[in-house]
Amino acid sequence: MRKKLFAAAIAAAALSAAAAIPAMAAGFVNTAQGVKYQWGDGAYCTNNWVQYKDHWYYFGNDQLLRTGWIQRDDTWYFATDTGELQAGAMKINGNVYYFDKQTCKMVTGYHPYNFDTYEFSENGTVGKTPYIYEEWNSDGSLKRGVKLHIR
Repeated sequence: MRKKLFAAAIAAAALSAAAAIPAMAAGFVNTAQGVKYQWGDGAYCTNNWVQYKDHWYYFGNDQLLRTGWIQRDDTWYFATDTGELQAGAMKINGNVYYFDKQTCKMVTGYHPYNFDTYEFSENGTVGKTPYIYEEWNSDGSLKRGVKLHIR
């Protein structure tokens, strides 16, 4: 009888101790340095991508969320001030760029947009330029337009 009570007490103590250990939830964390992403094991995302609610985000070597122009693996990306990578045509500092809708990579060369074909270079469109109302600064902040992006 004593053995059964002792075993039950040990099992109850073990379950109580396990319940006291907090589980880490993955997610965005605001720190004094800036926004970071913490994995479920407590580690922070370093030099890597995070997909969250159908959007992609990039965190650098310092574990901070990147905004504005991001160069990774010889490819350019653009993230607004919320950190979301963008796709489609974007006007940034007066130049129009196109970012692939699947990969968010900047497109160069000829590409169709709104029933016309434009030539996109690393410096924006060449020659004719499509009209884009919403305009962004290089750091990812909105210069003109309405900010509708929500994390």
